Amino acid sequence: MEENKNLEMLHEDIENIRPIRPGELIKGKVIKKGEEGYFVNINYKAEGILPFKEKLTDGEGEILNDTEEGEEIWVVVNRFDDQGYVWLSREKARYRGAWIDIEESMNSGKPLIAKVLKKVKGGLTVNIGVNAFLPASCVDKVPQNLDEYLDKTLTVKVIEADRRTRNVVVSHKVILEEEDLKKKQETIATLEIGQIRKGIVKNITSFGAFIDLGGIDGLLHISEISWGRIGKLEDIFNKGDEIDIRVIGWDPVKEEISLSMKRLKPDPWENIDGKYKVGDIISGKVVKDIGFGAIVELDEGINGFIHISQLSNKKLNSISESVSVGDVIDFEIIEVDIQQKKIKLSRKNLLPKEKEETINEETNNKFKENDYSAYVDVFVPKNTQ
Repeated sequence: MEENKNLEMLHEDIENIRPIRPGELIKGKVIKKGEEGYFVNINYKAEGILPFKEKLTDGEGEILNDTEEGEEIWVVVNRFDDQGYVWLSREKARYRGAWIDIEESMNSGKPLIAKVLKKVKGGLTVNIGVNAFLPASCVDKVPQNLDEYLDKTLTVKVIEADRRTRNVVVSHKVILEEEDLKKKQETIATLEIGQIRKGIVKNITSFGAFIDLGGIDGLLHISEISWGRIGKLEDIFNKGDEIDIRVIGWDPVKEEISLSMKRLKPDPWENIDGKYKVGDIISGKVVKDIGFGAIVELDEGINGFIHISQLSNKKLNSISESVSVGDVIDFEIIEVDIQQKKIKLSRKNLLPKEKEETINEETNNKFKENDYSAYVDVFVPKNTQ
């Protein structure tokens, strides 16, 4: 019985053995380490030997074959020796497999992993199983210092390949653009006016900042950053900062998004009923000289206006004859219009009367005609919520 069982097992082993030819790509299992290389079971009547070193297929030099017992590896049949051993090549298998991946990447857009080897004229040399060229224009969406990519691993796609000349060109930028497009589609699908989102400060300009919401940018206008007055935007945030913003406008046709930081908080004018009354004396800071008067900050987001005729009991040629930007002084409230968001101020009753100079009716009428305070307003962007 035992003898018959052994004969059956031998017969099965013989049936599993198939003929192999030089150049054939096969999978084998590492059995043990020998003196000249690794012994590999390739389901053949003789064991295969994978040498410790091999010459590179696509260049000068050698490559070390580092493997361990039990590992399954792809190899190419290289040659048969006089003792019946089959000499194998992992380098040729790697090279052949690399070109299979390259062709698949060309045809279907399959992403490949590339190791950056060195900087060359016009770009970088990377390895994707074979050496390939990564042009500087295809490294990132914006120009970068190529030295920063040395020894890094990047995901790339093949954009040109010629097996005959062994030339391969890859792009990392196309991967980034595809990722951005996917993020953009996801962002647009969930975008709603009024919602609060997180964004990354992408660029700061004189009129505001562009915020990356995920594949698409929104504009945070300088007038939407704070209810109060602000200085430099760099004092509030820096490029690369993550901030909270509210979506206040969205044009799906033009793909334009308007954002606001100040509207994360209530409008200060909504809660001032009874806080500012005609006749009250309040302290304020002169924040802007507009020629015919001055803007006075009374609180964050609450500004008042004082006409030049209300700064003094004598005629002034400019407001600098009475106050300067930055001065913090007392003012009297002479008019409050909460609906129009206007507060008019005066200092005339807080100053000594001028004895030698009186302002006649003609001068008063002139000041009234030139009182542009009705045109002084807090800027609120239109078509936003």
